Amino acid sequence: MVLSSCKQKEEINLTTLLKEMVNREQLTRFPENGYQSLQASSYNRRSVSPEKPGWFADSDGTGFIRTEMKNGQKEWVLMEEEGHGVITRIWTPAFYYSLNDTIGANIKFYLDGDSIPAINTNFIDLVTGKAFVKPPFAEYTARAGNLYFPVPFEESCKITMDNRSFYNIINYRRYPQGTNIRTFTMEEFREVTPLREKVGKQLIQPPLARGKVIRQQKLLKESDTLHVDLPSGNKAIKKVEIKLHHAENLPQSLRSTILIGHFDGEQTIWAPVGDFFNNVDKIQPYDMWEREVTEEGAMISRWIMPYRQSGAITLKNLWQEPVEASIEVLTDDFLWTDQTMHFYATWRMDSPRPTFPLYDWNFLEAEGKGIVVGDQWTVLNPREGWWGEGDEKIYIDGDFEENFPSHFGTGTEDYYGWAGGVVPTPADQFDKPFVGNIIVGEPRSMGYNVCTRTRVLDAIPFRERIRFDFEASCGTRQSWHYLQYSQTTFWYGKPGVTHNRKPLPGMASKTLPTLEDLQKIVEEAKGEQYIVEGALEAETRPIINKTEAVQENFADIPVWGEVSGGALKNLWFEKKEDYAELEISEKFQKAELRMCATVGKNCGEFDIYLNGRLKASEDFYANHSGVTNPLIDFGELEPVNNAYQLKFVFKGASGQAQPVKGKYALGIDYFILK
Repeated sequence: MVLSSCKQKEEINLTTLLKEMVNREQLTRFPENGYQSLQASSYNRRSVSPEKPGWFADSDGTGFIRTEMKNGQKEWVLMEEEGHGVITRIWTPAFYYSLNDTIGANIKFYLDGDSIPAINTNFIDLVTGKAFVKPPFAEYTARAGNLYFPVPFEESCKITMDNRSFYNIINYRRYPQGTNIRTFTMEEFREVTPLREKVGKQLIQPPLARGKVIRQQKLLKESDTLHVDLPSGNKAIKKVEIKLHHAENLPQSLRSTILIGHFDGEQTIWAPVGDFFNNVDKIQPYDMWEREVTEEGAMISRWIMPYRQSGAITLKNLWQEPVEASIEVLTDDFLWTDQTMHFYATWRMDSPRPTFPLYDWNFLEAEGKGIVVGDQWTVLNPREGWWGEGDEKIYIDGDFEENFPSHFGTGTEDYYGWAGGVVPTPADQFDKPFVGNIIVGEPRSMGYNVCTRTRVLDAIPFRERIRFDFEASCGTRQSWHYLQYSQTTFWYGKPGVTHNRKPLPGMASKTLPTLEDLQKIVEEAKGEQYIVEGALEAETRPIINKTEAVQENFADIPVWGEVSGGALKNLWFEKKEDYAELEISEKFQKAELRMCATVGKNCGEFDIYLNGRLKASEDFYANHSGVTNPLIDFGELEPVNNAYQLKFVFKGASGQAQPVKGKYALGIDYFILK
């Protein structure tokens, strides 16, 4: 009965998907066709669990599923899906292993098991609009490109490269069995040319919304509000336009003037107007599909915000100085159904935090039914240099049981549609329909930086629960290097949904952090040595036994970041089965033991024994040097003769590892006993 019902539904094809791309109303309804949002990427396969080393592994540009031979040629499989689906977005840099190589490899789409690819073209050309898909569906940004043209498939999809895998992200939908989908063909691509052209124009010049306009303007003193009650009944906001006409301190007013939305008795919007509109610290004009800031400073939202009975939009000034503000709200009739959702905008800001040790920074956690449709991230960077190495990790529904996200990215700039390779400057600012690098600090990313992304075909539905994390990681990994984060997530939720982002008036009413404020924090922190609380420093542990060839302090072990206490237990191994033993003595009760070790190009593979029992086998090779994060967890152990003896047996090294005069490193930073 279920399958028969699915098959009778409207066919999903290029026409329906292109129309969906510009149908704002459809985004307000929970997807009846039950699709899941998934992602394939080149993330580092050393990341296997939040509880295991490698969770924050860099070098996210070379991962792939496997290699296979096709017509005598080796191909790298990037994405593979059995069943019904649609490719919704593909990203890759506009260079290949070198900024000088702008040609790279070909990408191939094998659909429905066909041995002949439906698409076979240059990868870089495809995402930058130089192949058969043109802007705005495929477009160059900053050293990268994004393909947003949908590629549906009925039975299966396999995407490969004809040369080594390089940084890539592929977003796609998985539909339930029995969904009626027409597989992409070049013939149909040509047939929908008039519709492609129409939708392309709409993405660049969004149609004007129509309805009833309510406009108010007021001088807001501290704690004053500008309140707009909306027409009652089944209605929806189609457009909101806000302008700060006069403010003594405009950067501060952008942070301390709050946009608040109430719909059907629930507060669903609470965010500073500057953060909501990607304008932190200054007015920066741009024009995207759902938000725009004009040269005159008008801040425009085109997200539809439905309500069943009642709604209100409010501006509130939390700053001590007055600001003159206006708001214009356009509403119209709207049919509320069982699938209709309220619009949410939730905001987070923390005090400055050090960039080391690495950690996952949460955007949003919600329970119930909803769909994530966008986000923006603001980072205050105290120095010249790259501020964003972190990957997105998005857990949806069943991912929580697997303890692994179905969206695991390759880097902050990659998620927002551009690429690194050099330290960004304001020349890298751009605004496209769905991605934007709106503000880049100057010089070389010092100061405020704002990135944003909108999701339509690549929106993320959740039926029970979602957690959206981003690695807090940057090019400078030191305990004294602080960054200041603030962030807004845009999403729809069905009535009854709950989330973890409560209003933060205390944060929004603070003096807007300045570059000088953050630099002062950094300078003060530089005088403090990084020491992990409760750590047993490995360098203080004696070697109680070793084979002759094992040497201590044979060479430096490079570390990207800091080590606790400023030193390591620095050991070097040459022959397989060589070993070294350390002891943690004077222990009289059962405890949990964890260890922090280094990873890097010179590091080897080791079996680790605790009191004579094999507890772990670890390969410490990594393309980027660093430390294990999370720690290696040996579990709960009983001491033997009031001690824990650790034996490290050298088992060899990865084929990519680079020995120093024939020797491989083992660097141990510290142990934690609980």
